[in-house]
Amino acid sequence: MEQRALGRSGLTASAVTLGTMNFGCDWHGVGAIDDATASSLVDLALERGVTVLDTADVYGRGAAEEMLGRVLGPRRQRVLLATKVLGRMRPDDASTGGLSARWIAAAAEGSLKRLRTDRIDLYMPHGWDPAVPLEESLEAFDRLVKAGKVRVLGCSNFSGPQLASALGAAKRAGSARFEFDQVQYSLAARFCEEDLVPVAAREGVSLLSWSPLAGGFLTGKYRPGVPRPSGRRRVPGAAFPAVPEERLEGVLRVLDAVARLEGLTPAQTALGWVLGRPGVASAVVGARTRAQLEETLGARPLSAKGAAVLEQASRLCAS
Repeated sequence: MEQRALGRSGLTASAVTLGTMNFGCDWHGVGAIDDATASSLVDLALERGVTVLDTADVYGRGAAEEMLGRVLGPRRQRVLLATKVLGRMRPDDASTGGLSARWIAAAAEGSLKRLRTDRIDLYMPHGWDPAVPLEESLEAFDRLVKAGKVRVLGCSNFSGPQLASALGAAKRAGSARFEFDQVQYSLAARFCEEDLVPVAAREGVSLLSWSPLAGGFLTGKYRPGVPRPSGRRRVPGAAFPAVPEERLEGVLRVLDAVARLEGLTPAQTALGWVLGRPGVASAVVGARTRAQLEETLGARPLSAKGAAVLEQASRLCAS
């Protein structure tokens, strides 16, 4: 699998990252998987050249990290482990979340223990915390890097102005900076292009796409005028992540046509479009079965013609 530069960190990431939001927990209705299935998915990912495994402390309030650490075992040295901090680990206790220096230090220790490792390769705030001074958070992250507990910092769900603020503050302090921003990015969700993509390109920060298939919407399961199958998008408007499904029906029709042109499935085509976007280092995909992961790992960047047709359709439907 293609390996792509991760910002200016010197590390590379596989073009596809295995997401573990469903490891041991039914987070956002994705459907939980057990140890045997999780281990099988990790096996397949490693066989196909995936080098990044992504999780977050808040997924299942620690359950996903625990399962990932458990099933990875001695294979840990073959991968980059990515995890996040921000969400409350106890929903009714505000002290168990956020980006205060105290909580970042405590959360990192918790993630290290659950993941059964002595370092987090890629560590990121799961979003912006307006309640804590940015400088306090950045100093806490920098301490983790200097202590050898974190290799590379990134962020998740930061807008362009937020990323620019964080990069500026890190430069002024002479501290470790964010080398990537993991954001929702797909044919059905392109809002990051408005302000984030220009900042990332200017500063040499990579993009990691989460939900590149729009929560299953772009897999070919959902078609205009056809009864919806069971799954987390069974009820339009209630599924995660939210996308303007009715407005995007034209994209689904064009996606089918381009998939035939490319000799790929709709899911591979939608993923291929993301992998061809400027600045994207990796796309994070999850799976409930080996068959699902087999399919997405078969994705590749599209031909210039296929990408252009989808680009036009997506622009027209979004306007």
